[in-house]
Amino acid sequence: MRIIIGGIMQESNTFSPLKSNISHFYSHNYVVDHDVLSLSESQNEISGFIQACKEQAVEIVPTMYANAVSWGKIENHSRLQLKTTLLNQIKKAGKCDGILLAFHGSMAGEDCDDVEGDMLEAVRLEVGKDIPIVITLDNHANLTKQMISNIDGVIGYKTYPHIDFFETGYHAASLLFSIIHKKVKTHLVFKKIPMILPAENMQNTHGPMADLFMEAQKGEQAGRSIVTSLFPVQPWLDVDELGFGVVVVCENPEEGRIEVERLCDFAWAMRHEFDIKLYETAEVIAMALEDRSLSPIVFSDSADSPGAGATGDSNYVLAELLKANVQKQLHCLLSVVDAPAVAEAIQMGVGSTVELKIGYTLNVNQGQPITVKGIVKKISDGIFTFKGGFAADTLGHMGRSVVLQIDKISLLISENPVFTGDPAMYRSVGLEPLDADLVLVKSANQFRAEYEKVSKHIYILDTPGVSTANLKTLHFDKISRPFYPYDDDFNWKGN
Repeated sequence: MRIIIGGIMQESNTFSPLKSNISHFYSHNYVVDHDVLSLSESQNEISGFIQACKEQAVEIVPTMYANAVSWGKIENHSRLQLKTTLLNQIKKAGKCDGILLAFHGSMAGEDCDDVEGDMLEAVRLEVGKDIPIVITLDNHANLTKQMISNIDGVIGYKTYPHIDFFETGYHAASLLFSIIHKKVKTHLVFKKIPMILPAENMQNTHGPMADLFMEAQKGEQAGRSIVTSLFPVQPWLDVDELGFGVVVVCENPEEGRIEVERLCDFAWAMRHEFDIKLYETAEVIAMALEDRSLSPIVFSDSADSPGAGATGDSNYVLAELLKANVQKQLHCLLSVVDAPAVAEAIQMGVGSTVELKIGYTLNVNQGQPITVKGIVKKISDGIFTFKGGFAADTLGHMGRSVVLQIDKISLLISENPVFTGDPAMYRSVGLEPLDADLVLVKSANQFRAEYEKVSKHIYILDTPGVSTANLKTLHFDKISRPFYPYDDDFNWKGN
């Protein structure tokens, strides 16, 4: 038996002013052909594919794996380059018995709202209708009709913060083997709810999303579904077919339809439970000053989260701290993306006192730079290893980075946006979150996997940015109304 494996993963934020391109994949994770097998020791979907295939003693036919930090829409020529490379590798692979592909599911292009759907349609045309295709998706995928019509199975993550990358890949491979061996004949039943919800309140460990995952598991245990995947979708996408998706892989389509309807009704009824309390920066500062036993307090500028496709260059929180004179009172760890400031600080050298303009070099319409004065404490190549907040043993590439000391504020300035949800980022430049009073992350939820080990005091800030939790501030052109949260108390099934 020959099984083709591969994947292309990037989450898009259509509100970002920046365009993604192929260089973002090259600088993060891009392997082709047999080099894909080098990922067998990584904790991702590809390693799950590989392990399951080895256990079944099947021949693994690697194609490509490309992964990049979340960004804005991908440029057309880069999208086509990725698509062409994947198709050429599949053509080169020749005859196969099944295909396993890892996607994010919320990748949007300049002229294509559904990048994964377009790629899957091309793969299906290449291999024909008889070769089973099973895919994995981030559970923030925007699942579409085009995706569903070109696959035989789909497995979404069941955790958020996401920690089940390997398990998802392994589960997908197991499903593919069952299809190939004719143990099951799969049908996919799929429905979308016209709503988006704040990602900040989608933890699988507690709260409304945990209840939804539990309900889906009950359906699987009762035999109404082989596997059920919930796709609450990341909300920073102005694309066609946007919405909360539920898909059931089943043997009995009628039972599957009933199960999908049940879960959609359940999700709709719980929509208000996803509301998240947002804090003003001044509120968190006051808490930190009033009770030092709370240290370290972790506060998230999720509106500027690179993990959600934002630019990471907001200076909003830094400006608020300076305005409150916090730099004289609290030890704070902050991060910001600002390549010109990094270059200037490096030119001056470690130990130098510098005056730098900081912030909004990428998202220039969101705000203005501020001028700060501090001491260059450290210069770094910006490479660090994630310990678990994103995916264990994955490298982070901040680009050249410096630590600027502004009294008690330690400001980590980097050239490139990077997932900020792991303390390893700060620790790589000698900054220890456990020793701080305030620690800033720029992440909606993924940071909790590691930062809940650092602090029980976590607050989401109400700040400006393209990945804001305050969804009503976003302007959508492509959604059909009524649509939650812009509309409420309507019959969602009639939309």
